[in-house]
Amino acid sequence: MSLPRRLEQTGIVLGSVLMLSLSITVFTPLLVENPQLWQTALLVYSPGLVVGILIAFDKFPVSYHQVWAFSIVSWLATVALWMVFDVESVTTDQSTAIGTWLVALLVGALVAWVNPKTQWRRSNA
Repeated sequence: MSLPRRLEQTGIVLGSVLMLSLSITVFTPLLVENPQLWQTALLVYSPGLVVGILIAFDKFPVSYHQVWAFSIVSWLATVALWMVFDVESVTTDQSTAIGTWLVALLVGALVAWVNPKTQWRRSNA
């Protein structure tokens, strides 16, 4: 495997880790009662690591562009909905925060599904 291809795969994995962590970071206080750094990192970054590896090796039916679209749109929708519903703290307004977060994830998934751009596929180079 060529060096440019390996670097591209590394970038896909790192980008997926960073982008997919946007949606999860706000809920770490709810997921772990007294979160330590390694627990928080595992919860926040492992979904992106798994998805990034699968996309880099063509084992997942979504493109890298769809991961970015989903992450950015769902994060922006979460922020907008929390402003509309006046969610000040995830721990005090749990039901509103989780409900609006789930709606935002659905909006992000819909945008990523409707506008897939091009499917990322490995070249035979």
